[in-house]
Amino acid sequence: MIAVLGIGLWLFAGIMIGIQVLRAWSRGAFAAPSRFVLVSSTVDAVVALAFMRAVVPPPGLLSWVWVIAAVAVGIGIAGVILRWPTVGWDAPTSRPSRPAMRAVLTGIYAAAGAGLVVVLA
Repeated sequence: MIAVLGIGLWLFAGIMIGIQVLRAWSRGAFAAPSRFVLVSSTVDAVVALAFMRAVVPPPGLLSWVWVIAAVAVGIGIAGVILRWPTVGWDAPTSRPSRPAMRAVLTGIYAAAGAGLVVVLA
């Protein structure tokens, strides 16, 4: 039963990392429409990776799976850095809001994610 739970959690982390990489590098339907989406998908992937390392660490040679996942998150972060100047704080199709408020919410989300990573480390 615990093995099934571990596999399920690793699949969840893989999906979160895949979404983050797609949001960062895609130019089509999966592309992040705003900076908040870029930051939130990155925070979700990093927290999922830290959660997996803390709760269900891979044994022995399977630790390389975690290293590969960490590299994938790094590739996604590189995509976020490259896309950052071209993406606004709001999605183009959403109703306009205050960019300062969006920036503050994005910062709060990132700080909460950083706090979770510190707790899980």
